[in-house]
Amino acid sequence: MTTAPTVTAATTPAPAARARRKRSRSTAVRMVIAVAATFFFVAPIYWMVATAFKTGNQAFAAHPVLIFTPTLENFRGVLAGSAFGYAVINSIQVSVLSSLFAVMLGSGIAYPLARFPFRGDKHVRTWIISLRIVPPVVTIIPLFLMMRAVGLTGTLTSIIILHTFMNLPLAVWLLQGFYADVPKEIEEAAHIDGLGPLGGFLRIVLPLAMPGVASTLLLSFVFSWNEFLFANILSGANTRTATVALTEFTTPVGTDWVRIMAAGVVVAVPVWLAALAAQKYLVRGLSFGAVK
Repeated sequence: MTTAPTVTAATTPAPAARARRKRSRSTAVRMVIAVAATFFFVAPIYWMVATAFKTGNQAFAAHPVLIFTPTLENFRGVLAGSAFGYAVINSIQVSVLSSLFAVMLGSGIAYPLARFPFRGDKHVRTWIISLRIVPPVVTIIPLFLMMRAVGLTGTLTSIIILHTFMNLPLAVWLLQGFYADVPKEIEEAAHIDGLGPLGGFLRIVLPLAMPGVASTLLLSFVFSWNEFLFANILSGANTRTATVALTEFTTPVGTDWVRIMAAGVVVAVPVWLAALAAQKYLVRGLSFGAVK
């Protein structure tokens, strides 16, 4: 009489064990992809920062110099030995003012769109965001002629105006969604307590939507800070922004790479600090209204 062979757990792995090994392999693959992607994006930033603290001989050595004594000479040359420091101050003024104006004007358009729907309001929002899609190079000539006609070329005022209206469609599009996510019942209760429409907006809606407003303000600041075309065409010798002033380190004789890297670090620091300061509001703002 023959007996059937017994199958032990050692020879035939259980489904749970196979599932765990599959999940482990999947996790390992994702980790490798994440590390590779992180290195791909971080490596240029690291190289820029490292080069900014190197001397010219170290930066252009035949073999990459990974261990060196940092020097601040490049930053001294950028901030004290040129007009780049004044350009950074100009960029701060332009970016801060244009971002504030974009959010203020955008709130005046976005709040009525969010609270008082009407027939065709979706088409209006689509038309507003389409203005942001138009390439800036298409509008730069008529805008330059308009600014020259009113005598604003070569001034920071012209750049602030254009950056404000450059960011206004994006601000309206974002703020309309943030304001719409604030429950109407809270605002109606405030009206019953005696607050008018303006008071209800300033004291109820705006504080509740502040994470979204901060996110919009930060994005507008970044877009204004990085903008080059309008600032290059409309700025003068004393009103250049940081992105335009970066070109002064490239001359017909050659390119001062170590100072360009130092200037690049200086340009990146304000955006990094602004994002770090608004990190809490930025995370809350990007997920605002996602969970009810």
